[in-house]
Amino acid sequence: MQTPAEARKGLSLKTVSILMMAVSLVITVVLLITGIQTFRSFGNMEKSTEDYISLAEAANELMAASDYLTEEVQCYTVMGDRTHLDRYFEEADVTRRREHALVTMQEALPHSSALEELKRGMMESVSLMDREFYAMRLMLEARGDTDMPEAVKNVELREGDSALSAEEKIAKARSMVHDEAYYTKKSRIRVNMDRCIEALKNDTHGTQQEMEDKARRDLIWMVILVFTQSAAMITMIWMTTHLGVNPVLQAVEHIKKDQKLPIVGASEFRYLAGTYNVMYNAYKKSVANLSFKASHDELTGVYNRAGYDLIKTSLDMNSTALMIFDADQFKHINDQYGHEAGDKTLKKIAAVLKRNFRSDDYICRIGGDEFVVFMVHPTDHPERLITKKVRRINQELSEEQDELPRVTLSVGVSYQPEGADPEEMFRQADVALYYVKEHGRDGCCFYSDALKGKTKPQA
Repeated sequence: MQTPAEARKGLSLKTVSILMMAVSLVITVVLLITGIQTFRSFGNMEKSTEDYISLAEAANELMAASDYLTEEVQCYTVMGDRTHLDRYFEEADVTRRREHALVTMQEALPHSSALEELKRGMMESVSLMDREFYAMRLMLEARGDTDMPEAVKNVELREGDSALSAEEKIAKARSMVHDEAYYTKKSRIRVNMDRCIEALKNDTHGTQQEMEDKARRDLIWMVILVFTQSAAMITMIWMTTHLGVNPVLQAVEHIKKDQKLPIVGASEFRYLAGTYNVMYNAYKKSVANLSFKASHDELTGVYNRAGYDLIKTSLDMNSTALMIFDADQFKHINDQYGHEAGDKTLKKIAAVLKRNFRSDDYICRIGGDEFVVFMVHPTDHPERLITKKVRRINQELSEEQDELPRVTLSVGVSYQPEGADPEEMFRQADVALYYVKEHGRDGCCFYSDALKGKTKPQA
């Protein structure tokens, strides 16, 4: 029979402590390994999402390039400005965004259905260019412009089209890039791009699901280990905050500011943020395509009143000169020569303003014969430069080479480097404009302290 002393023999406290330390060490090692695997899974999911976004952007870039070519050829047929034709061929022959998008997809997914859809979209876009080249050839011949790009020079007009008058050729050219057949081809390109993006989602879904499942299993083990070790519990709380709560709070702030979501946090949130950003990019591009017509004047091609309202709130007016251009005795032109001549005169004014201002400046038509120009970042002393520009503009408008009546412009200018809001600058420019009208027209005036207190009489 065992004595009490013999009964107390067995595992010692030291042995238990060593065992507990050993178990704790094992749990720590397993937790560390599981944590490393989990972070690798997150990294793989992040890379997969980033690859998907990159390829989706490449597909969208092809569509954007196609839309840009459409915009330039349409502007050329409507306004006849050779600049748009040059921009068209710069995109088609130099920038080549469509070809770059195709190469990107070819390198990433050489045997994918997404690549096939992108190729179909490219073929549709190239096919559409034949129609655009034909329209350009009509425009160039109608305008007597013999400096033709090689691709257009190789286009042969049909016999019936060759016999058309200049006006008829221009009308046909405009119709070819604005009719239902043209937009049907554009729709096919867009359908191919949508299918390409959908195929990208399908191709990456399996990989994403596998990574998500593995990450989920690793997290379960981490939870089990957390319940057996207080230090692991603290780590899990930190991870939950870092990978879940903070990204959601950041996402709320970005959504309030109408911004894309940062790709951070847990894999599910990264996947959600990536998908949201794809839809955000598509939405912004659609809005941009729609907003062009809403913000531009149909007759002259410059910004309209809506565009003016948007521009004046987005510019730094401390470094911007605001100019109001008003056609002198424009009503007389409409009354004597007719409204068609008046419209042509307005188009001529807009064209002359475009030629004499930089592409960085903004030209708006805010009324019948009233234009506003925002001249951004002028020189330290812009009076001399602007006065010279106005003199040159009026000289061009006074020439009768195009059989249009002569017209001159009166100009009021406000430039406040010390700071002024757009409404006040417009009022100042309007007062200066009225001063020019009262003193013989055909010139410009800068608002100064000498004009303080003066107001434009009510009509």
